Amino acid sequence: MPLALAFMTAYFHRTATGVMADSLMREFSITAASELGILSSLYFYVYAAMQMPAGILMDSCGPRRTVSVALLVAGAGSIIFGLAQTMTGIYFGRILVTMGVSVIYVAIVKIYVEWFRLREFATMSGIIVIVANAGSLLSATPLAFAVEAIGWRFSYLAIAAYTLSMGALCWLLVRDKPTDVGLPSITEVENREGNQSAAAPSASVGVGESVIQVLKNPDTWWPFLVGCSVYGVFMSFMGIWGVPYFMQIYGLSRVEASQYIMLMAVGNMIGGSVIGFSSDKVGLRQKPYTLITLFFLCMWLVLICWNGGKPPLSLLYIISLGFGIGTSGITLGVACTKEVNAPQAAGVAAGLANSAPFVGAALMQPAFGWVLDRYWQGVTDNGVRIYPIEAFQSAFWFCAVILVLGLFCSLKIRETNCCNIWAEEQLSKKQETQLHHT
Repeated sequence: MPLALAFMTAYFHRTATGVMADSLMREFSITAASELGILSSLYFYVYAAMQMPAGILMDSCGPRRTVSVALLVAGAGSIIFGLAQTMTGIYFGRILVTMGVSVIYVAIVKIYVEWFRLREFATMSGIIVIVANAGSLLSATPLAFAVEAIGWRFSYLAIAAYTLSMGALCWLLVRDKPTDVGLPSITEVENREGNQSAAAPSASVGVGESVIQVLKNPDTWWPFLVGCSVYGVFMSFMGIWGVPYFMQIYGLSRVEASQYIMLMAVGNMIGGSVIGFSSDKVGLRQKPYTLITLFFLCMWLVLICWNGGKPPLSLLYIISLGFGIGTSGITLGVACTKEVNAPQAAGVAAGLANSAPFVGAALMQPAFGWVLDRYWQGVTDNGVRIYPIEAFQSAFWFCAVILVLGLFCSLKIRETNCCNIWAEEQLSKKQETQLHHT
């Protein structure tokens, strides 16, 4: 639970920029959509880059020490961001924040590996999405109210205080594995229950070998590409351009626009828990992932095609909720990757898999802004660029193409039936090699 509460900060920072977009553009004279996209995507570049190091840290230093220190760094970054007087300070604070929060999910995965049965993994991943998405909820309407009431600076200082307190709580309560508190390991529990296939092999491998093993495995990359496309599109809209779209095209206030962002977070909470539980229940990974990705694409096409990219406000509630549900398939991305790689490389595999959505968001956010800038007609309002519906619709079509590519990649994901198939695959390859030589 302390890690889940800490993970809320990661979700908060992912989407907070969108709610504060016009305030930042006005105060720091950000004139182009692509510039704001770069500021927002900086979070995702750093987050993605930190995933492999985070996996290595989890496998070597353990979640407790790593996360406790990381949250201190994130808290310091939030303070710097909230007090910054220049864009240099904004960038530096955002980098520190991201470096800190980027290790939390990998720590949670490592805790799952050590504390929970293999068949419980996707269910637990879905549960963590429910708790963590509270951060997205806070960065929607509540943050919009806070920005209007006390300004974006004091709002950031408040999240800094929360982050620092979570660091202290994780140090006091988190334990890396059951044996640290005198309990049997999960491998012993699985063996006792007769689930031999879930137990980790006794042979250990070095960090370098784990990295090479994961990177060379072709089955690692299909879930990675799906995560890039789906989350890249989702965070381009939810994380930064959704609020400007609702405000500029529909004439909504910041608080009214942020309510649709909150619905996306609610949809993600619902979808993440349902798809994780359902995947474990039916014993499938690839088919649920493909179906939910197809659903997201369909909801996206409704946004584009209905009334020229301007559906009625009543329909936007359903679309926003659908976006959140449709994106929840990425919850299975780590499971799909972890189950095709060696159990000893769980941290590295989880780190790489978890970097995929953030690579996608880092690339898609400025790309979305670039498309908007190409169709800008020179209209501004109090220093903020105003984009016509044609600009947004063009950017939406660009996103639709990316989602189609993601759907294709989802069809290539290896079905594991909720079991780690790495040892089985290695044995099969060994037998094929022996047959070839004979």
